[in-house]
Amino acid sequence: MRQVAKTSLLVSFLFATGLTHAQSEGPTPDPAWIDHVQQRLYETLWHSTMRLDHLFGAQYDEETYRRGVSGSIAPILRWDEFNHFEPKLRFSANLPLPQLNDRFNVFIGRVNREELVTERGEQSSTFRRQFGPDRDEQTIFGISYRAPTQQGWHLDGGTGVRLGFPMDPYVKGAVVYQRGVVEDLSFSFRQTVFWQQSEQVGTTSRVELERLLTGPWLLRWTNSGTISQESEGVRGYSSIMALRGFPGRRAFALAIGFNGESNSDVPLQDYGIKAAWRQSVARDWLVLELRTSLDWPKEEPEQPREPSWGVGIGFEMFFGTDQFFARPVTF
Repeated sequence: MRQVAKTSLLVSFLFATGLTHAQSEGPTPDPAWIDHVQQRLYETLWHSTMRLDHLFGAQYDEETYRRGVSGSIAPILRWDEFNHFEPKLRFSANLPLPQLNDRFNVFIGRVNREELVTERGEQSSTFRRQFGPDRDEQTIFGISYRAPTQQGWHLDGGTGVRLGFPMDPYVKGAVVYQRGVVEDLSFSFRQTVFWQQSEQVGTTSRVELERLLTGPWLLRWTNSGTISQESEGVRGYSSIMALRGFPGRRAFALAIGFNGESNSDVPLQDYGIKAAWRQSVARDWLVLELRTSLDWPKEEPEQPREPSWGVGIGFEMFFGTDQFFARPVTF
């Protein structure tokens, strides 16, 4: 259940809670080293994107790339009784290529390989998460094609490669169906076909229902299943996540779910509950996240299934956007 909300629906949710484009109360702190780090990262990315896109022509000016580049970087420290300490550094950047085509984006980030390639988790402005232990995080460079969000059917796809050895290239395509609005009930179905050198040929089916409730709460139910030449039966999960936004750029997230693999030695690998609190600190673009969890993991048949308590802390630094996202990054 390590997922984040779909960008388009979260934007609607954040507007509803009054968080999007809100400014923190109080005086603005004096510039410090963290401002220089954030600004240097942002400038390096949009300059690099502009140079790459200008290989196809120079029709667009600097402002186009300044507005189009966005992403975040997040150092995280988690601990639980089963996996113990897990320090992580995750980042993600979406870089526009308008000269090539306004529907193409360059993506670079350190993400979960399985979620990005097989698309068990939804693409968004930041990291995708599932319930259960992390699998093989990698630094990946890729190009994606995304049709505009619309009702009914549309196609998208992408290709990329791991920045390391072995390089592990991949290519994928998806057919997507969306119907409804989040204020009433939103339904989406996504069928992805992929090939990756390490995973070989496979396909993922994912169904999601979303509803904006009074509070306001954003409630999402997700079911996903993946079959590939390397999987043992169907590898899947089911999760329910609730997000609640508050004034002052704060949010609460609660998630329950399970994951497993049908023909493995341990079909039900993990189930439990997680909660996180997020709020901007010092800067609008710097978010502190505190989380706790209780789950029942099991990897080997002879292992007893025992409760595993966990805690975690993370900071997420955004660039190229002043939106506040309610979805957790430590899940």
